[in-house]
Amino acid sequence: MSAYASDLIVRFRSKGVLVDTNLLLLLLIGSYDCELVGGSGFKRVAKYSIEDFTALVRLLAQFKLTVTTPHILTEVSNLAAQLPEHHKSLCFGRFVETFKDFAELNTQSFVAAGRPEFPYLGLTDCVIAQVASDYLVITDDLRFSNCLNQTGVETLNFNHVRTLAW
Repeated sequence: MSAYASDLIVRFRSKGVLVDTNLLLLLLIGSYDCELVGGSGFKRVAKYSIEDFTALVRLLAQFKLTVTTPHILTEVSNLAAQLPEHHKSLCFGRFVETFKDFAELNTQSFVAAGRPEFPYLGLTDCVIAQVASDYLVITDDLRFSNCLNQTGVETLNFNHVRTLAW
């Protein structure tokens, strides 16, 4: 692991981590059925591998606290709803189990939408930017990561971690 990533993990281990939507979807789908992760599985997590899922689980285990927002969970739910019917209800059965230990942060949507980044980031990412100042944000969205870094929010780009052996 890079010294930069290790430093971030050490600094935020006790403070906590906030995970972006696509990675939380990977966590949910992989927790439900790893066979759906990867190119021949569910299209929303096709770009990831089982190794990515495992790396994410190990990465999150490094932190005492994982936080999320209602906006992120709504997006995860909406994306998971695109699963084939025979998987949907079983996967949704894992939703609460997967996220039950996460702390949920909230902010008013219109406050987040008042951020200057709103036109190009959208509501969920602006909510993350609004609430994440005390947490490490893990994302695989380079544009979002760069934007957060410019506003002083520490981020770890999962793409820089995913190829490393855990």
